Amino acid sequence: MQSIDSCEYIWESGVGFEQSPPLNYIHDLNRSELLRLLLTCFSEAMYLPPSSDNSVLNPWVTFFCSAENRHALPLFTSLLNVVCAYDPVGYGIPYNHLLFSDYREQLVEQAVQILIVTLEHDGGVPHRPPSPSSMEEQESAGPENLFVNYLSRIHREEDFDFVLKGLARLLTNPLTQTYLPNSTKKIQFHQMLLVLFWKLCDFNKAGKESFLNLEIESLIDLVIEVEVPLIFRCLNSHYHL
Repeated sequence: MQSIDSCEYIWESGVGFEQSPPLNYIHDLNRSELLRLLLTCFSEAMYLPPSSDNSVLNPWVTFFCSAENRHALPLFTSLLNVVCAYDPVGYGIPYNHLLFSDYREQLVEQAVQILIVTLEHDGGVPHRPPSPSSMEEQESAGPENLFVNYLSRIHREEDFDFVLKGLARLLTNPLTQTYLPNSTKKIQFHQMLLVLFWKLCDFNKAGKESFLNLEIESLIDLVIEVEVPLIFRCLNSHYHL
């Protein structure tokens, strides 16, 4: 196992990986089962009584996001690329989701959940109010959570283009309409996509080449495509309230 270069086995092309591996139904099912198991281990706090000590970090998430996990980079890249490359509509044939089972949706939904959990992880000792003397040391050391570190270091224009296109496609999915009722597939994990979008804006904001500085002419249209479903979500939730 030590001799295996896991970067050669990234699940999907996209950020930091240009090869497009062939789709494999069995591989995706196995990945989905493993992500479900990991998510259960990461959700330890849900199974503890309210009186338990919540300041103790989850050892599973701590290891998964730390430098001890030598596969952290290919795992982060695989999860992010699988989410952003997913197209629920496919070739756009009406009612194709009724004719063919979409086994990738479950994998994508679990990948989003794993990403959110890892990005929420502190990555260090249990949180304590920082003293003025220790704040500079923490800033210079950078995030101990490798998933936060990798997300904050995305800077290439083609990577932003890929991520924005993927998020815009998925967030716009409920707005996709045809003349035929229920002819297009609707995904159900928009709230998790919004959290992932927020995390991307929150962590990738340093320097000129950051997600929050998308004044690049080639990406302005994509930013608008993301803003439209965001406004729709805000208005829709307001009406429900």
